[in-house]
Amino acid sequence: MINNSQNNSKIDDLISQIKQEKINKTKQSVKEVNNQTSSTDNLLEKLKSDYQKQQKQELTVDKKIFEPKNQEISQNLSKFKQQLQQKKETQTETITHQNQEEIRYTEQRKQQQQKLLIRQAKQWLENLDPYSDEGFWFEEFSTRYSSSLEAAVDYLAVVNAPSSVK
Repeated sequence: MINNSQNNSKIDDLISQIKQEKINKTKQSVKEVNNQTSSTDNLLEKLKSDYQKQQKQELTVDKKIFEPKNQEISQNLSKFKQQLQQKKETQTETITHQNQEEIRYTEQRKQQQQKLLIRQAKQWLENLDPYSDEGFWFEEFSTRYSSSLEAAVDYLAVVNAPSSVK
């Protein structure tokens, strides 16, 4: 039971690590979007400044001549703002979808690994000589488990796990 929780803990640690990496990627993507937004805000500010300068100049000229141009600039500016907002929303949705897909993939992989480990444990139990030293040891080891298959799964998970402590 202890080894089972250790195995689950290792798998959970790996999933947490993958999730953290994905969160970091998401944060990086958000930073990039914010940088783009900052550049866009600067561009919008420049457009606004240019627009205000143009308005001051037009006061000295007949307003009727340039009125359609002012409306066109305002409309273009509004369209640009809408497009920017839509792009931000699309990027946020894409990032969220990618995160969900990554989590789903990780869970599927974990389930596949567990199924493989169960198959290996069944095969190992079939090949285990109950009268060998290993068989006697395993008999004693498995008494703490509800089934010998569960004990074999935990045992093989530890034996097959990559060594992180040297």
